[in-house]
Amino acid sequence: MKKKSRRPFLYSLGISLFLLLTAAGLLTVDYQGRRLSFGDSDLPFQKQDMPGGKIELQMKLLGLEKRVDITEIDKFCNFLLDFSCIPHS
Repeated sequence: MKKKSRRPFLYSLGISLFLLLTAAGLLTVDYQGRRLSFGDSDLPFQKQDMPGGKIELQMKLLGLEKRVDITEIDKFCNFLLDFSCIPHS
């Protein structure tokens, strides 16, 4: 592979890693700040079983609290785990 043709790949890899580490750092600082300031030790993402068989993802990120219905995604993940014979709860 020529040096000139590797350059765009290395630039895009560097930018992607930078953005990933920046996002992870922001989430970590937000979680630790909530834990230290308010005593809130809940994780930023929590899966909750709701009545009626629904499953919701509760997100607490950067001062926002939101709930998203992930029932179908959870069923699909459980299907994949069962199909692959991977034990899960």
